[in-house]
Amino acid sequence: MDIDGEFKLFLTSQIKEAIRVKQERRRESSRRELLKSLRDRGCEIAEELPGYDENDLVGLIGEIVINDFAVNLGVEPILPKWHYTGTSKSSGIDFVGREKLGDMWELALYEAKHLHDEVRNTKTECYTLIKGKFRIGLDEFESEKTELDLASILLQLENSIRLCKAIESDASSIQEYRAFISSSLQNNRYRLNVVALVDTEYCSETTFEQSISKMPNPLEVGKNHPVSLNLIKAKSLEKTTNEVCEIYVGTI
Repeated sequence: MDIDGEFKLFLTSQIKEAIRVKQERRRESSRRELLKSLRDRGCEIAEELPGYDENDLVGLIGEIVINDFAVNLGVEPILPKWHYTGTSKSSGIDFVGREKLGDMWELALYEAKHLHDEVRNTKTECYTLIKGKFRIGLDEFESEKTELDLASILLQLENSIRLCKAIESDASSIQEYRAFISSSLQNNRYRLNVVALVDTEYCSETTFEQSISKMPNPLEVGKNHPVSLNLIKAKSLEKTTNEVCEIYVGTI
């Protein structure tokens, strides 16, 4: 992946959208009411909504890139987490979508891992760090936690449907997504994806193979859920991340 000028503009526009979402949530209600609303939707965040710090922006960039990555693979977005929280400091699944396999839709869940400080401030081999991120991602997809996250998403969709009905807006697509996720959860059918994102400066041709060495193949988590491990090697990722942090750290 080459983060050229056009992609930088895309990334900046998405960061601005995240800021807008975060600002709107601040304006919608008091701090206490907002936190309760987010917790009801399964989004645990810090005690307050301060400006962005570097860690938040690094995570946000990772989630935005994974959103774009999944869409380019043909995955239809249902709930990109950053898009409804405006922050990476929230619990839950980073990206929820559905993918057409033959004549059927399959629920696709993505966890993003953006390597930034870890890879530039250590002498540890890059593949070792990626392997560690993959293992963390797999742990986060353990069956019970994933089921609870999906249940929280169903609650959020239900709230959205109620709101649409209250303002006489079309809720058909949200109802379709709710029914689809509910069915996938009941049938215990969904595919998991852990995606690591790192600058090409720290990678070699064998980095991915080394990062997945000694992992079982095929890889599964929980109740026989297949897992895909993906590595995005992005040219100029470090430079772009630093530029974004320089502009937006403290912004809200």
